Amino acid sequence: MACDSKILVCEPDPEVLEILVASLSRRFDAHITCTADAATCLDTELSEPHDLVITELEADETTGAPLIEQLLMFGRRPVIVLADEPSRDELVRAVRAGVADIFCKPFPVDELLSSVREHLSAHRTHRQRAARYQRMRELVRRVIRDRRDLNGRMELICRDLVGAHRRLVERVLAIEGVKPRAAQ
Repeated sequence: MACDSKILVCEPDPEVLEILVASLSRRFDAHITCTADAATCLDTELSEPHDLVITELEADETTGAPLIEQLLMFGRRPVIVLADEPSRDELVRAVRAGVADIFCKPFPVDELLSSVREHLSAHRTHRQRAARYQRMRELVRRVIRDRRDLNGRMELICRDLVGAHRRLVERVLAIEGVKPRAAQ
């Protein structure tokens, strides 16, 4: 059975990571990738994009808003942030970066799982719409290309018809022109 979604979890605390993986595994048919630091998280996301990222706000010195901003630059995917005791500035920067949700530790697991479900569903819907949009663009391109081709063919047919008409007129005039001369 294929996994529906791919979730990346960046959490340095092994106990929290174990709770997250167990909870996510029970609730979702998803491939879950775990990392403990921002560099590994970014490398993992670059090599294999995920549908949703759950990251610790202060996993190491390079995480927090810079990690979130880099993750969101890779593509449109929801990022859920877990934080121990975030400052107001960290929260504001994370929200401005575009995080989907923020949970302060200790967080209610059921609320986190509900948020994950909601954002995975929205992301799936977005991907489906984007795929449909791409199919529509390709269809429009094909229709335009076919229409241009058809217009070119119609122009050739019209030229052929005009040429045939000219030749016919020339023959008729030649025939009409010959009979009166022959009669004289």
